Amino acid sequence: MVQIAVIGDVHGKQDRLARVLERIASDPPDLALLVGDVGRDPPWAQTQRQKGRAEHDESIRQVVARVRLRLECPVAFVPGNHDLRETATDIDGVNCDGRIVEIAGLRIAGFGGAGPGRFGFPYEWDEDEADAALRGLLDGAAPPDILISHTPPARTGLDRTSRSEHVGSEAVRRWIAAARPKLFVCGHIHEAWGVERIEGVTCLNAGALGEPFGAEIVWRVHWAPEGPARIQSFDLSPDGQPRTRGWT
Repeated sequence: MVQIAVIGDVHGKQDRLARVLERIASDPPDLALLVGDVGRDPPWAQTQRQKGRAEHDESIRQVVARVRLRLECPVAFVPGNHDLRETATDIDGVNCDGRIVEIAGLRIAGFGGAGPGRFGFPYEWDEDEADAALRGLLDGAAPPDILISHTPPARTGLDRTSRSEHVGSEAVRRWIAAARPKLFVCGHIHEAWGVERIEGVTCLNAGALGEPFGAEIVWRVHWAPEGPARIQSFDLSPDGQPRTRGWT
């Protein structure tokens, strides 16, 4: 049985990352997934982004390297809306944005950035752009085992903000239904972490280590040949005691 660790929006929070990795390092997984907003925020002004790209890529490299070295497993990730669209393809791990890769015997498809709203973040798209990107990635391809999307699907518990607004993507939801991955993982809406069946697919919002609503949480997916057999969350409470919850 393949073991998969899933980590939400890190936002470069190395201290929190170190603590959640320590929680599962004694039984290391075969693969780790990062769902976007991996590094520290780059310069948002377009004129400054090229200058800040090297620093941003180094921030992502530090996060990915820490995960890979501490867990001793390969790492796959997508950039989030706080990351640069042109984040380097391979930074000690595999950026699978816009492509399907095979790691640990699993076919993993990636879709980065966020939408459909535009708020001036570095990597954003609207629904038409998302639909075109997902069509190019998934249409005609064999169903991936895992689809990583920074943005959750629309009208679910995984895209509901603290103000009870649904801000996910209809295009992402349509392609979950069309592509039928065995597992969908996302982040972006920090406070909406959890697991839900959507369009008949097991979907997981990993939450976030970074602010706002940052929680020291890491996930373990127990993968059987037919897909996820069991999902657990490990949440470190303020007193440092881990709380474990089984979801399936």
